[in-house]
Amino acid sequence: MKNVILLLSFVIYSTLVSAKDITFNRLTKLYEKDVKQCLVVAKRYMKYLPDNASAYYFAAIIYKDKVGKARNTKSKYFHINKSLSYAKKFVARDNQEIMDRVDWELEVIELEETATEVIAELSQSEFSDLGIRLQKKMNAYEFMNTVLIAEYPKNESSPMIATTETMDRNSSAEIVKVSRQFYGMPVGTEIIRSYNKAGEQEVLRLVNAERKKQGMVELVWEEDLAKACRYHAYDLGTQDYFSHRSYDRINGKLVKVGGTFERIKKFYSNGFVNSENIAAGNESAVDTYQQWYNSSGHYDNMFNSSSRKVGIGVYKVPGSEYDYYWVFCTALN
Repeated sequence: MKNVILLLSFVIYSTLVSAKDITFNRLTKLYEKDVKQCLVVAKRYMKYLPDNASAYYFAAIIYKDKVGKARNTKSKYFHINKSLSYAKKFVARDNQEIMDRVDWELEVIELEETATEVIAELSQSEFSDLGIRLQKKMNAYEFMNTVLIAEYPKNESSPMIATTETMDRNSSAEIVKVSRQFYGMPVGTEIIRSYNKAGEQEVLRLVNAERKKQGMVELVWEEDLAKACRYHAYDLGTQDYFSHRSYDRINGKLVKVGGTFERIKKFYSNGFVNSENIAAGNESAVDTYQQWYNSSGHYDNMFNSSSRKVGIGVYKVPGSEYDYYWVFCTALN
């Protein structure tokens, strides 16, 4: 009798595992062919199989994708809010089975980036209170604050000082030889020397020329904001990632160490920091400015009439994925 019970239990377990696979495979095919129908079916699974993690995963990524197609800021808020809620439910139900199949770490990074962009848009609109609400929601979700759990290598639990070397005395640019990486969050005293100060000022000139044309006050250079930008540009290149949030690369994997504004405030705490733009791949200040100018969210950050101060940083990391990294951030005061 005992053997029969054990055998029965095994059969039941196998059936459950198979059902999970069937659900995931069906939703995967629907997502590839008909996203709208995929969402309908996913919600049906939630109703009748509420513990099936697959349904919540696909709902989360579908609503995340909807943000880019939304017609207005309030709709973007609705979609990203839904995405975060479904993502939380997915994490609560999945035992790493689906996460490993879909590379959940990268999905979370994309989700964070999308939410951050929506918050920036909301802060510049009549729905700024929704931006505050969305930020609180992100901060409350544990899975948004720890993409990976990993131990730091010995003797690397705190930031390491970066070293630079000027290679060309006749150039306004500083050719940098990278010898160290930063680990953990900065303390605010780190000094990263700009790859091209003239380039930073050229971006500022272009931004202020357009702001003046639109009847806005010109942005005032704030060196502490520039230090925050240069630090992040350096970190992006040396740690090999591209994100507003700060990460360390430990044993080849990205480990989140802190948020965007948390990092900037380490360098600048005299006013309210309200935006950050990042760009990579262009050495030219004009080309980088055009990257931001032609992107609605980045454009809004440069031409927010409420902003008063600005910092810009550029750094070159030879041999990295993009070589050139640019960061731009503003503050209200």
